[in-house]
Amino acid sequence: MSHEVPTSDVVLEYLESMMERLDQWVKEQERQVKELESHGEAMKAADRLALLYSAQAMLNYIARVLKDFESWLSNPVVTSVMPEDMLRRLEAMLREVAIKFIQVDIAHTSEYRDLLSKFAKEGKVPSILMLYVQQRPQPPTRRRGGEEGGTPRFF
Repeated sequence: MSHEVPTSDVVLEYLESMMERLDQWVKEQERQVKELESHGEAMKAADRLALLYSAQAMLNYIARVLKDFESWLSNPVVTSVMPEDMLRRLEAMLREVAIKFIQVDIAHTSEYRDLLSKFAKEGKVPSILMLYVQQRPQPPTRRRGGEEGGTPRFF
């Protein structure tokens, strides 16, 4: 942005085309948001399997948007003209989203841990979990998580 020069018709046409594509992108994203919001209404009456598939689909939506957004921010044609204040606002918004997403992970993982604790205290472990544990080969002696061969992150 440091060397602004007179703009040719070719460049102006390209910018118009790019703005049209960006408008279409925004409209498609807004349509998707509305779809997901109405999907949320349908999930109120969903069974466990539908809820599981829906949660997986939500992660896929997030992953796809992350990939596209990362690609957008890796494009020097895009980022070279973004003013610093725009980048500051973006970074702050993305940090808020990252914190919220990590908080969702913490809340869900903690709730699941508490569920396992309840099973253990009551001595009533669901049969599917019992089968899983019983069919596993004997694990080696536990080591600290950071050492080679340490305890896996989840199971």
